[in-house]
Amino acid sequence: MRLQDFPTVTLRKFRTPSTWGAIFAYGLFWTALRFMTDLPRGLSLGTEILVPFLLLGGNVALAPLPWLWTGDTRKQAPPLRGFLQCLPWNAIWLLGLTWLLIQMAPMPLGQQQNLHLFLLGRHFVLRPEWGLFFFNYPFALILGWFLADKERAEASERELQILADRTRAQALQAQLNPHVLFNVLGGLTELVHEDPDAAEEALVGLVEMYRDLMKHGTTLRDPLKQERALLKRYLGIEAIRLGERLKVEWAWPDWADALELPPLLLQPLVENAIKHGISTAPEGGTLRVEIHRTPDSLVLRVANTGKPLRADYREGTGLGNLRERLTLMPTYRPTLTLAQEGAWVVAQLALAWRWPA
Repeated sequence: MRLQDFPTVTLRKFRTPSTWGAIFAYGLFWTALRFMTDLPRGLSLGTEILVPFLLLGGNVALAPLPWLWTGDTRKQAPPLRGFLQCLPWNAIWLLGLTWLLIQMAPMPLGQQQNLHLFLLGRHFVLRPEWGLFFFNYPFALILGWFLADKERAEASERELQILADRTRAQALQAQLNPHVLFNVLGGLTELVHEDPDAAEEALVGLVEMYRDLMKHGTTLRDPLKQERALLKRYLGIEAIRLGERLKVEWAWPDWADALELPPLLLQPLVENAIKHGISTAPEGGTLRVEIHRTPDSLVLRVANTGKPLRADYREGTGLGNLRERLTLMPTYRPTLTLAQEGAWVVAQLALAWRWPA
């Protein structure tokens, strides 16, 4: 693990409720035990209560780092290297904390309940704060290794989950490609006898659209302008088939083109609107594709007139596929709704988005 990865790892650890629960439980236990015993005291009451929370918080945040640091992409240092890195690192931060506690409680020597240490036949009299150092130094070595090994296991699990989600997303996108093709071909069969020239033109457009679809559908993120280009090809084919019965409106701001999103978010909504709302209505209808933003979200809307939304409407393969792919996008916190708004059937996809200041 590299140094630049440490802030992310540490913040992730402190976002876990179990971490705060362990710190809180340890602090309460330490404080209760501290005041039930006659151990030396050299700190104020407030500091006595604060110390266990600081110690365990420091152990959770700092003790695993030397076990994790490798300077490269490896997730954990070899045991011997990690141990040798831990010895000076834990001494440094624990000495710093001990010095800070001593500065917070500068009691005269005569008022202290000193710590007596016998080492190599010699008698040492130390301030009571040094007891925290000697107790926590081996504790930091052991806890650091345990937390580092846990982080390594969780990192491997996250990588496997990301790989599995990526494979599943690509499989779902691949499933959507032939679905689009079948729907378009199904709509063009009626043109073969009625207008062979239009059918030929539509098939040429279909070849171009499917080439774009194959390229666009195999990536995990693409600029939104790529999806707009795909939609224009698709709508061009449908315009040949439906003629005057299809009217298209765009409310697509220029800034939307550069946004990078998972592919094929709008295409299933557009296809659903034409298949169920416009092509089945004798008079056809209007399709409107909109993109707008709120302070904390990006909103994609596909609205259509024509046939209203039935109360017993059941989603087909396209929308079902989209909803399943949305479950693989938790960071966007997606919300997909389909509702009747006056004369319009509106499919709306809202994604959490952090806009630059």
